[in-house]
Amino acid sequence: MMLEAKSLTMRFGGVTAVDSLSLEVPQGEIIALIGPNGAGKTTVFNMITGAYAPTSGKVIFQGSDITAKNPSFIAKQGIGRTFQNIRLFKGLSVFENVITAKHLHLKSNLFQAIFRIKGLSSYPEEEKRMIDETNDLLEKLGLIDLKDAVSTSLPYGKQRRLEIARALATDPKLLLLDEPAAGMNPQETIELARFIERIRDEFKLSVLLIEHHMDLVMDISKTIYVMDFGLNIATGTPSEIQGNKKVIEAYLGSGD
Repeated sequence: MMLEAKSLTMRFGGVTAVDSLSLEVPQGEIIALIGPNGAGKTTVFNMITGAYAPTSGKVIFQGSDITAKNPSFIAKQGIGRTFQNIRLFKGLSVFENVITAKHLHLKSNLFQAIFRIKGLSSYPEEEKRMIDETNDLLEKLGLIDLKDAVSTSLPYGKQRRLEIARALATDPKLLLLDEPAAGMNPQETIELARFIERIRDEFKLSVLLIEHHMDLVMDISKTIYVMDFGLNIATGTPSEIQGNKKVIEAYLGSGD
């Protein structure tokens, strides 16, 4: 098991955002976490990555308890993530956006990692490897021809792909994707589904996915967890979730 969330609870004052949620992400699988807006899905991601310390419960990654550890520590263990709202470095190029993530496992400092200033690095071999790996990653993800473009000048779908590339630059074993298809048209969503499957296989990843595009979720997910008002109301295969009355009511409401 790559990841286990055990009875995770997150309270903000008198509001319970997540209530005793348990989920599992097996190695090499794509698992989806879905639910209406405000269900608590991103809060779950924030607890897994150390942005929030859970009120109670545990996060187990590859058998080790990482509950409430520092986000940098958790990233170094092998958990990468993207965000619901794209968070690129707006003034930097595609190449620079990705190479910044490489500093996580390097001895050189972040300033050198970004600007690659010759003569300042105490680790020239390491710096060359970092540059080569960044170019290789951009090549694999179809972004190499855009490496010198300012990140925010890219079409929306390419910006999403760039954010995933930056997460992959941290060498994750588990990739958390927070609404990667947000803002995409149907054709882009289909392409994203194949892209996620490809990087899962090529980079030997496990994937935990938050998404509202049900076609994407049903297409690529092995298991789906459904949240509503902080609670896990259903767990199952895509076919089981599609016919679940609680899920239908959570999304569409009850009525005649």
